[in-house]
Formats: sequence, C-alpha cells, structure tokens
Amino acid sequence: GCRTTAHRSDLVRIVLQRHSPRAVVDSRKAAPGRGAWLHPRQVCLDLAVRRRAIPRALRAAGPVELDAVTAWFTTDSEPAGQVINEESGLEADGHPMRPSDE
Repeated sequence: GCRTTAHRSDLVRIVLQRHSPRAVVDSRKAAPGRGAWLHPRQVCLDLAVRRRAIPRALRAAGPVELDAVTAWFTTDSEPAGQVINEESGLEADGHPMRPSDE
C-alpha cells in the first residue's frame, strides 16, 4: 500500500482463499500461494485499494473481494496515526521516554 519496506514480522500477509476471489488475512503467514504484504494500518490498506495493488500482487484474474481484509483492519489495526517502533523515542503506551538519570 504505502510502498515502504519493513520486517516480515511487522507486516500482514493477505492471500486468496482457495478456488475463490475472496482475499483473507493469513495470520500464520504460512498459507500456500502468493501473498500481498501490508503494514497493519488502515492507511496502507486504503492506499493499496486505491492503487488496485492487491489484485495485482496476488495475480488475480479478476476483481478481488476484500470484505474480510477490511473487517480485520478495522478491528485489529493500530490507532490511526500512532505507529510506534523501537527507535521512535516513545514508550509502548505512546508517551515520551524520560531521560535516564546518570
């Protein structure tokens, strides 16, 4: 969606269900077949949908149904605009880290 790279552990894998044009989230990241990788953020999904990148990445012959993927992103994704990584200077709860008393 956003075309930036990340570690596999930080991404969500989307695959087509067998014999169906329906895309689902592969939570184990081990389903057979071709997969599309996205950050677990609604913004990245929206960009991928707008660019029609998911059917292209999955090499689908026609349109792909994304209802299950959209439902996963709206229930399991991080709060919009709040992405925290190890180098962000933020604690896990999103608050700034205090300087160490040395």
